[in-house]
Amino acid sequence: MTMCYRVILFCHIILDSLLIKDALTECRNKDAVRFFPGVWPQPTFNHFSGYLNGSNNNIRLHYWLVEAVRSPKTAPLIMWLNGGPGCSSMEGFFSENGPYNMIRGTNLVENPYSWNKLANVLYLESPAGVGFSYAVDNNITTDDDYTALNNYYALLHFLKRFPEYKGREFYITGESYAGVYVPLLALHVIKSQQFNLKGIAVGNGLTNYKFNDNSLIYFIKYHGLVSERMWNDLLKHCCHSQYYSHCLFTDASSVKCQSLVKYILDNATAWIKYIQFI
Repeated sequence: MTMCYRVILFCHIILDSLLIKDALTECRNKDAVRFFPGVWPQPTFNHFSGYLNGSNNNIRLHYWLVEAVRSPKTAPLIMWLNGGPGCSSMEGFFSENGPYNMIRGTNLVENPYSWNKLANVLYLESPAGVGFSYAVDNNITTDDDYTALNNYYALLHFLKRFPEYKGREFYITGESYAGVYVPLLALHVIKSQQFNLKGIAVGNGLTNYKFNDNSLIYFIKYHGLVSERMWNDLLKHCCHSQYYSHCLFTDASSVKCQSLVKYILDNATAWIKYIQFI
């Protein structure tokens, strides 16, 4: 009787495993992109687009995986996150490091510098509410920690759907607010020990609000959008005995300094918008 029970239990385990594997294979096949509108000839590499679950089934994060042109079975996996917060990673896909660049909003041309020339690249739209990502109950309230948690669970879901990437060299990359996204996600990945994380990379990244906002003053100065007289007033009322290259304009307690900073930021912002318009 005991032996019979064990055989039945073993059969159930095998059957359940096969059913799960079939379900994952079915999801993967549904995600395969068979035709890429606006591209001719069609891509020679495989690519997949669909949804991954966050920390619960309510969070659905859109992904687009493009396999490497060369040696996709051994090439590393790179994850890309645009910043914002609120910017879609499709921006990176279509205007930065993706296989095709969008020209004038309608035409797609091959990107000779695409990262998928040498690596498999996973683009994830995050958090829910950005791009095609969504929450089933429409509650997209989030913060940095919750975003990182959902991105981590999306990666776990990704490995179930694409198990061939287990143990593959893995890099987490991004730009702008990904200066927050990338290291927070990397913490989860490192703690889990389920990924072969080799490194992280952030371009033009936000790492600290105080220093980021302060850098705007220097940006305005170095681009000639503030007069020498105004600049000297800033140094006088904001920097005191500090070297001007280390001055924290946005952290000064002086009312006069705060007034000057606000005036410069307001006027420079209007001027930059005018330049963009013309």
